[in-house]
Amino acid sequence: MRELGIRAIVCKKFRPVQSSSTIQGKENILKRYFNASTINEKWCTYITYIHTVKDGWCYLASVMDLYSRKIIGYLISSLC
Repeated sequence: MRELGIRAIVCKKFRPVQSSSTIQGKENILKRYFNASTINEKWCTYITYIHTVKDGWCYLASVMDLYSRKIIGYLISSLC
């Protein structure tokens, strides 16, 4: 690896920071019943981190319609 000039990419570990504000809980209105009878009746969302070589850590947020089980929207953004 040294002869070819190849080096490993080292990433720092993510360490969560405690927030000083309190978190307000919300009622679970789906009650884990994810079946929908019509389109746009129920949506669910998911947010995750993705590490990219160019931009570093990024957020990926997606919205899925539970009737068609298709992603209806997404957004990717850097953590800056």
